[in-house]
Order: sequence, then C-alpha cells, then structure tokens
Amino acid sequence: MTRLVAMDRTTLRAYLDRLVRSYAEEHIRTGRWTREEGLGEARREVDRILPEGVDTPNQFFFDILDGPGGTKVGSLWLALEPRGAFVYDLEVLEPYRRHGHAEAAMRLAEAVAREKGAAKIALHVFGDNLGARRLYTKLGYAETNVMMAKSLDR
Repeated sequence: MTRLVAMDRTTLRAYLDRLVRSYAEEHIRTGRWTREEGLGEARREVDRILPEGVDTPNQFFFDILDGPGGTKVGSLWLALEPRGAFVYDLEVLEPYRRHGHAEAAMRLAEAVAREKGAAKIALHVFGDNLGARRLYTKLGYAETNVMMAKSLDR
C-alpha cells in the first residue's frame, strides 16, 4: 500500500539539491535555459518559492513509501498557496514506475490538500511528458494553459 511520510530534514536537504539539478536539466532540455544559466536559474526559482528554505510555511515534502517494509518509491512536494494547493514535484523512482505509485501518491496529495482547506489543486507538467499527462488526465486534471515552441533551423 502506497503512503506519504513527511521527509526528515536530512532527506529534505538532499532531495532539494537533486530537485534543483533535475529542474535545471528539464529546462535546459526544453530550451528555456542554456546549460550555463540552468543551475543558477533553477536555484533562484526554488529559493523564490522557499524563501525560508526548509522552514518555509505551507510546504510539505513527502517520501512515497510502499509495502510493509516501507520501501521508498519516490518523493512528492505539495504546497498550500493562496490559489490553492500546488504539486511542485512528483517523482517515482525508475524501478517502481508504472506500478500505480504516482496515481496513489496524487490521490493521497489531494486528500492532504483537502484536509488543509484547499479548494483546488494544480500542477505543471512538461508537454512532452506524455505518461504524466495521461495520468493527470485520468485523475481529472484539465489543461489550464498551453505554451508552445518551435525550433528554427538555421
């Protein structure tokens, strides 16, 4: 059974370091940032969201655990903001993907958001992440805006 467990401070710091690197790589891959600016830009965005670091209020970081032994299968970052709840990150580790953990974690995140008084929940997904887009559509999420880009051959 999949469950969410609050990250401890040591795990949280390591998670945020990995998240910044991963976030930078996604934006470099999609052309938003160059390789030279990626890591700095990613760090600035995370610092803007977490002005008090791991002590920023209304930020909830979870390990996604499964089974009786509590095997870590992923991570989830949920925030409560004036606009409602927002999922900043959901990652299921490679060996555990396509076993229902992401769907279960999102349903649990929705329950946490409801408990904390959120009337809606939102998230961002990269356009080329078709698996995630299918999952979120299956869970009832609807696109609220679409950004498009085209590479120009020189």
